[in-house]
Amino acid sequence: MKLILIILLLVLSVTLFAKGNSVVDKKSSLEWQDNIEHNELIWKLSRGYCSQLALGGFHDWRMPTKEELTALSKNKKLKKQFSHFENALYWSASPDKNDDLSAHTIYSGNGHDSISDKCDKYLAICVRDYK
Repeated sequence: MKLILIILLLVLSVTLFAKGNSVVDKKSSLEWQDNIEHNELIWKLSRGYCSQLALGGFHDWRMPTKEELTALSKNKKLKKQFSHFENALYWSASPDKNDDLSAHTIYSGNGHDSISDKCDKYLAICVRDYK
C-alpha cells in the first residue's frame, strides 16, 4: 500500500512540474518546448517528433515556421527564459519553394535564415498555439 502511494505521489509531482517545460510568449500567442536538450534530426524526423510530442498535457505541438523561429531567435528577452535553447541551426517547418529536397533552417543566435538539405541533421524545437 505504501509503495502504491509513493508511486502515485511521484507521478503527481512529475505531472505538476511538467508545466515548467515550456516557455510562453504571450505577445505572439505561442508556447515553445523547453523540456530537453534538443537532438539533431533530419527534417522529416523533426516534423514527426513535434507532431508526436506530448508535453504539459498537450498533443498539438508542431515544428515552427521560419517566421516564428526567426522572431524567437531575435527576441533576446524571451530567449533568456529558456533552459534548453542554444545558439545553433534549428529546422523550420518551411520547405524551400524552389527545391523539394531543402527546407529553411534558422540560426537561433541571430535569426539568420538558411536553406539546408532535408537529409542533413539539425536541431528541432516544437511550438504550439497558446490559447
